[in-house]
Amino acid sequence: MKNRNIISLLIVCFFFGCKPATKTETSSDIESSPNFEAFEEKVQQWQSALNIPYTGVGIIENGEVQYASVISASDSIPRQDMLFNLASVTKVIFGTTVMKLVDKGQLKLDAPLHPYHIDEDVKDDPRHLQLTARHILSQRSGFVNWRWNHPTGKLTFDFDPGTTWNYSGEGMEYLRLAIEKKFETGIQTIADSLLFQPANMKDTNHAWDGKTQFERFSGFYDTEGKLHELEDHSFTAQAADDVMCTIADLAHFGRYVVQGAGLSEKNFQTMVTAQTPINDNQDQALAWRLIQNLPDGEYAIHHGGNDIGVATLIVLLPKSKRGIVVVTNGDGGLVLCNNVVRELWSEGAEIIHRAYRAGSIEDVPKAIVLTPEILEGYVGVYEQPSGRKVTIAQSENGLLMKMPGVPNFQLFPEKKTLFFLKDFDPKIEFLKTQSEDNFSLKIIEGENTILCKKIQ
Repeated sequence: MKNRNIISLLIVCFFFGCKPATKTETSSDIESSPNFEAFEEKVQQWQSALNIPYTGVGIIENGEVQYASVISASDSIPRQDMLFNLASVTKVIFGTTVMKLVDKGQLKLDAPLHPYHIDEDVKDDPRHLQLTARHILSQRSGFVNWRWNHPTGKLTFDFDPGTTWNYSGEGMEYLRLAIEKKFETGIQTIADSLLFQPANMKDTNHAWDGKTQFERFSGFYDTEGKLHELEDHSFTAQAADDVMCTIADLAHFGRYVVQGAGLSEKNFQTMVTAQTPINDNQDQALAWRLIQNLPDGEYAIHHGGNDIGVATLIVLLPKSKRGIVVVTNGDGGLVLCNNVVRELWSEGAEIIHRAYRAGSIEDVPKAIVLTPEILEGYVGVYEQPSGRKVTIAQSENGLLMKMPGVPNFQLFPEKKTLFFLKDFDPKIEFLKTQSEDNFSLKIIEGENTILCKKIQ
């Protein structure tokens, strides 16, 4: 399943009306509320627009699960025990498990990991002697996301541990291997005893053979609503990706965390305290991302996950003991996840803005109106230098940008040739070619640009 993980970083920096469904009984002790019918109907509208077959939503209020249900616009009776892949939300589940070990005095955040594990690729680099659990959980391991993203194809320290923020799944895997060797026990067994059982997560697994109870598996779907056909759905236990669980279990996890995760107050505060800035809108805590200075002195901890056919999101407000968890089984799911948070919370728009963009929400450009004729001139297929295709299509709402494995993004015109995205920093500029009869496309993210040649 690791071939699906390549898409994970593409959402971090990805350029480089229906009738409410009739539901079966919800899982275990969680009951759906009839007060959520209007909300479910709105989710179904988003599902239809984004071609997402199934969505699970959990809502935590006052430290308790108020709602958890699987919603579908196409299935009148969606099964409530459906198993979803959580993608990178796995990282905060693993990080919380690590903090349980710290709380029990069985692991020290600032102790070097080399007595337990040394990756073959870095054994000759003395910086492996410095690497700690804190470095990894605060995304300052010095590693890239995955070693195959590195020009060498190997695990490499690009920075000294503890000095620079750089999102890394490799770091989480390094820590998992160190923990498993230290305790001579697999992560599933450790998580079962320390987290899953106390949190009432009865149906959560770090690994899957791809066959057991396959009928419960949500599947993975593309932006057109077509099933991603995979020869092998199995995966081995990871710390960075691929935990499988129900929406009920993920809601229980959110409830458990806002209640303190069974940690001492000191260690809970350590987990949710800023370790290093990501940008001017959010910081990195331990495994979790942190948004501070929300209304009423609130703060949010959150994490998302994206793989091919998967988008997930967890946002928790520990001060007021509220939370939202969303799981989807489609490439367009990220848009739906963000819509849910904006819909349910008054501070939702600010949280989503700060989770994905730098700068103030007031600085987001205002869209102008362009004629259909102007937009038609930009339609076509463009190619990045890497060979990756970018398709610009016209819809009734304007232009859509399509790339394999990520949502279709609506482009909003800021100027005649310059467009922005609703929830993300990159901008798209169309440039006249020398022939003046065609356009090239430039993707702009800060100081970075990618020029794409029109090929169709």
